[in-house]
Amino acid sequence: GSLVYKFDKLLIRHWDEYILGRRHHPLIVSIERNAKGIFYFTSEPKDVLFGIDSDSPTRPLGYGKTQWSFSANGNKFAFTRRYDEKNEAAWSTDLDIFTVDLTKPNLQPMCITCENLATDTDPSYSPIDDQILVYRSQSVLGYESDQFKVKLYNNSNSKITLLNDWNYSIQAITWSLDGQSLFLQLGEEARTVIYKLFNILSNNSSPIRLINTGSSFDINIHPTNNDIFVFRHGSIIKPINVYLYSSQRSLRAVTNHNTNLLSKVRISTQVETFNFTGAKNETVWGWHVAPVNGTSQKAPLAFLIHGGPQNSWYDVWTYDLNFQTFSSQGYAIIAINFHGSDSYGQNFTDSITGQYGTLPYDDLKLGLSAALARYNYIDGNRAVALGGSYGGYMINWIAGHPEMSRRFKAFICHAGIFDLREFAYSTEELWFIEHDAGNFTPYGNPEAFEKFNPVNHVRNWSQPMLIIHGGRDYRIPDTQRISAFTALQRRGVPSRMFYWINNNTILFLSNRASSSLYQLFQLNLPNDVSAMHNFLDPVQITDYPLGIDNLLVNRQATRLAFSCQVYANLSIQQTANRQAVEKTSGSLV
Repeated sequence: GSLVYKFDKLLIRHWDEYILGRRHHPLIVSIERNAKGIFYFTSEPKDVLFGIDSDSPTRPLGYGKTQWSFSANGNKFAFTRRYDEKNEAAWSTDLDIFTVDLTKPNLQPMCITCENLATDTDPSYSPIDDQILVYRSQSVLGYESDQFKVKLYNNSNSKITLLNDWNYSIQAITWSLDGQSLFLQLGEEARTVIYKLFNILSNNSSPIRLINTGSSFDINIHPTNNDIFVFRHGSIIKPINVYLYSSQRSLRAVTNHNTNLLSKVRISTQVETFNFTGAKNETVWGWHVAPVNGTSQKAPLAFLIHGGPQNSWYDVWTYDLNFQTFSSQGYAIIAINFHGSDSYGQNFTDSITGQYGTLPYDDLKLGLSAALARYNYIDGNRAVALGGSYGGYMINWIAGHPEMSRRFKAFICHAGIFDLREFAYSTEELWFIEHDAGNFTPYGNPEAFEKFNPVNHVRNWSQPMLIIHGGRDYRIPDTQRISAFTALQRRGVPSRMFYWINNNTILFLSNRASSSLYQLFQLNLPNDVSAMHNFLDPVQITDYPLGIDNLLVNRQATRLAFSCQVYANLSIQQTANRQAVEKTSGSLV
């Protein structure tokens, strides 16, 4: 028979999955080692959110490593979840942090940030003080790209904002071993850099930048030395590897997984930033990457437009629109970080609000002219523009404005918005487009969505376009791209569409339900890992009928947190039983 879903509230779907009742719930269990050093459970898992219709980690991209934290003594657990899962979940960015005392028989989570109606996330307990944790916090409701500041909570209602005068948004926080300092990851001028904030409770403390080349992520501190850590690091010319930091003069790679592969391909090392006077007479920056065969002869141009829009082209190796993909084919690359991009201060990021079709568009026009004037080997008569998500929206906007569109021989539009007003009704995270339109709804102020709507300029479309989309992209529904393709075909403009029916072509991974039953395994490493000559056999610890999708162990290795997708008021086994009935009957129970 036909499969029918019933919905009484939003969200109906999120990223690439339908929201059908199951939730990511953290489960806490006590653990011990047996005589062979293998961990086993000494208690039944306790569902921290039992009976609560909410997720932790949060959908779609929440991660237990950052959204969960055990206290120093392992007896407290902090986690992020959405406080209210009613209809407002579709237009509110209100995430909150809860703590729970694991020594009490009945787990009663306590909200410590509910007074803030914007996002609070990524709690991290001090490694030396069970009463202190830090977290990232925003202040503007409904704005997912608002500045993240660092707040310190000391087990009371008082919170201290660290670096309150800073204009950069914090991406990640890591404690030093002694609990006196914080390592901060943030975007700064198109690079993901690492700062260290010493003596966090001192009024005179100021952060010191440790790493400012390429992009750096995921700090893991040495177990006995505050000044040594490993992290992931890469750049436009180098894929990401694990690096060891011991001082500003000692930075070395400890992995080289791609060295052999890179020796077989050509990589452009002529990479630089350039600036020009953009919209509002403000300085705007962009990237130039030369083709691998150099600049001695004329080269075609790949003009890349980033998505977000509150994002940047970073100095990092990417796996979607990788600059080297185009340079290896003989293209020069120009990529502009227009108004609205992050990593240039919060004011620059905020400037795009209500200005979708003006400031970024002007920056792209001026940036293209500046690049052609600066790099005279680029053949401006052989240019193609490419963009995804907001970049795809901008491709459609440019296509309708001949003074810009005719500077390009063709367009590539990946997951782009075609009809902004219709999009505001069919996307899932309504806060995103409503804020960016100027904090308006499409019914309250239709003009806010129509004034920069690409669909209103289709009569001017003339340049060939390749459209790329996926049927499971619920952020920008497939009708947006089908409509654009229809418009191109109806107008007789040369066009082609690649449509991945079962894929999300935004290329994000979500923590949606998987058909695989992932379980917990243990590897016992020898004291000298370098002496290993054979693969180790993992020992399976769990055998649940549901897959496990997150894991965190406390410092004492006495408690473990993991998550499964369960129905809010059912156990793991009860959820599995209900799923079996649903599969047999072909309908939701």
